Amino acid sequence: MRYLHVTHQYPPAIGGSEKYIADLSEALVERGHTVDVYTSRSLDFHTWANELPPFEQRNGVSVHRFWSMYRRGSVWRMLHFGLRHYWQNRARIFEPLIFLGGGPIAPGMFSQMLRNGRSYDLIHLNCLVYSHVAYGYWAAKKLGVPVVVTPHLHPEQPVTYNIGYQRTILQGADHILADTEAEHTFLLNMDLALDKERISTIGVGLNPASYPQLPPEEARQRLKLPTSGTMLLFLGRKSQYKGLELVVKAFQKLQAEFPNILLVAAGPETDESKQLWQRYGNLSNLIVLDKVTDAEKLNLLQACDLLVLPSVGEAFGIVYLEAWLLGKPVIGADITAVRNVIRDGVDGLLAEPDSAASVQEHLATLIKNPALRQEMGQNGRNKVLANYTIHQMADRLEEAYRKTLVASAPNV
Repeated sequence: MRYLHVTHQYPPAIGGSEKYIADLSEALVERGHTVDVYTSRSLDFHTWANELPPFEQRNGVSVHRFWSMYRRGSVWRMLHFGLRHYWQNRARIFEPLIFLGGGPIAPGMFSQMLRNGRSYDLIHLNCLVYSHVAYGYWAAKKLGVPVVVTPHLHPEQPVTYNIGYQRTILQGADHILADTEAEHTFLLNMDLALDKERISTIGVGLNPASYPQLPPEEARQRLKLPTSGTMLLFLGRKSQYKGLELVVKAFQKLQAEFPNILLVAAGPETDESKQLWQRYGNLSNLIVLDKVTDAEKLNLLQACDLLVLPSVGEAFGIVYLEAWLLGKPVIGADITAVRNVIRDGVDGLLAEPDSAASVQEHLATLIKNPALRQEMGQNGRNKVLANYTIHQMADRLEEAYRKTLVASAPNV
């Protein structure tokens, strides 16, 4: 079969939804399908700066990248103005401002879909919050090509699913792919009258062979990190909703009781994190890393004793699976998607959202109990191997595509 995947960004751009669509694309190619990707040339969704080449082959996937409108201050102001007024009474007059301000706005991608869209058996749109899903949906509907959407919605953040045109896409898509059963249930409970047969939960999958075990001391040596002390790892974009400030505050208070603990905060910096370091950057045993390579990311997960990411804006949280594959326990926030991934007290701990005190309590529990860390990490690894491998994910995806194509086939 021949599939078109349309996404806001694609590796080497960093992000959970970027990894999701890349892993799916490569898995389908390995199974003999043809997969093209249409995406932006961006490495940073804050700006949509056009940095990547227009075309490349990545592990058998043909990646076509298109120029998109740069998101400057005026565009951000337009987006914030539209959102602020839209939520007052959901007036659709403000939706164009949200659409244009959200991006990526790539006219070439839209026109290319109109020219070539009928050559694909199915079009899969990834990450509902961004504007490419809207014009991708319009193109697919105009051409009469079956369209599948992975929304990656965050129930706690209505901007990811509840704008008028987003609701139209969810109602009109031939099939919707949910990351978790919680998202599946949330979609059915929205006032959209969605047919349950049009929603499949395919989850997220990893290739266990890509996560080899390595003694933490050796991984720390590779990264030139201290080899002694309990290492806490925050790994993700340092946006405010990811919970980095909660982790730093908890770490600061824990240092009196556990002077040998080490916190590594790795991931792309943001305006919020730069301000945070002005207040906390001089803490002892705090190591701050900006964007890291895949190899460095793997070494960090091998080196740490636990992962702490109390994010309140997640559709799944793929980094929890990555930590588990390496036998590390995790701390997340008790939000809809994450509580469906982390089993509290079994393979990780769930902190009260936006509570530094709760994060501190859970960190102290794991710092004091190496045996508990090992048990939770092993439980997490077992869960990934049983439910979240890329092979299992690809099986579920192919079945969802098959159902979509059968349901969309004209009656003879």
